[in-house]
Amino acid sequence: MATEIEKVILRIRAADADLGEQHVLSETEHTRLAAMHEGARPAFVTARSMLRTGLADYMGLTPAAVPLLQKGAGRVFIDGFADDEPPFYSVSHTGGAEDGIAAVAVAETCAIGLDTQQIDPHVNWQRIAERRFPEEEWQLLQAMPETEGCMLFFTLWAIKESFVKMEDGALMPYLRGVEIDLTSGNFALKSPTPGGCTDATIYFHFIPECQLAVALVAAAPIEVVLDSQIKFASRRADPLTTVSSLDTFQP
Repeated sequence: MATEIEKVILRIRAADADLGEQHVLSETEHTRLAAMHEGARPAFVTARSMLRTGLADYMGLTPAAVPLLQKGAGRVFIDGFADDEPPFYSVSHTGGAEDGIAAVAVAETCAIGLDTQQIDPHVNWQRIAERRFPEEEWQLLQAMPETEGCMLFFTLWAIKESFVKMEDGALMPYLRGVEIDLTSGNFALKSPTPGGCTDATIYFHFIPECQLAVALVAAAPIEVVLDSQIKFASRRADPLTTVSSLDTFQP
């Protein structure tokens, strides 16, 4: 009997400038939020609240009760859960207060990695690709027209950084160490990743109105269900609230 492939929902939202979901954050997250630059707060709150909601659905908890922990600027983890124990999840957020975007995915059957990259034509992507990407990818990029080459560069970067997140690796070795096969018209691994993955699901989506490349990778076959709702709100005064330890969940 064939094993049913898991459907993983990829949620993408515009950052909420009102910080409307900050009430689900832990005391530690509120402390981190207060120390952030104002422009970074909407994407952080949106991404973290989306992650808490996705994990809460899986764990049967309220979003505020999910025991998320983070050491410094390192990886977010669930207190009491091993890295190879479900639920698996990944988060990405980009942009400022007016144009920030957050993306979250939660899976049960395998490790996943998610990354978003806004295409920036002012970046010297040719120089970066020449120095950091595998030779074959660089040769392909430099042979392409400027616009198409720029788009593919950021697409490949998002895919490679998704593998970094899936395997908890370091970025620089993955830029060259993750080789992508494009010959079939789809994205596939050409060789094992630095973390040892030999086969993976590679999903890509491009949002033209935001010039946003989105990549999601998984260590096993999955079906990605896209749930993208992006509508930017007008800029408002920073609505940060101060929450005492009595008002927040203590993991």
